[in-house]
Amino acid sequence: MIDENGLKEMTREIMEQGYDRETAGLYASLIGDLPLSDKYGNLIVRDERGRELARLKPLKMFSKK
Repeated sequence: MIDENGLKEMTREIMEQGYDRETAGLYASLIGDLPLSDKYGNLIVRDERGRELARLKPLKMFSKK
């Protein structure tokens, strides 16, 4: 399970892609530790209803595993 430091790191990486802190934090919490990727490796961010909110470039924190 992702911890507070993991969420902070993910938020920082999402902000590097041009999102503000609030949006990046929301996306990080929605992604959690089970990211959903498309066939190109981009992360798909979905809300609680399953609607797609964004597609993000791959995050470094998930490539470490």
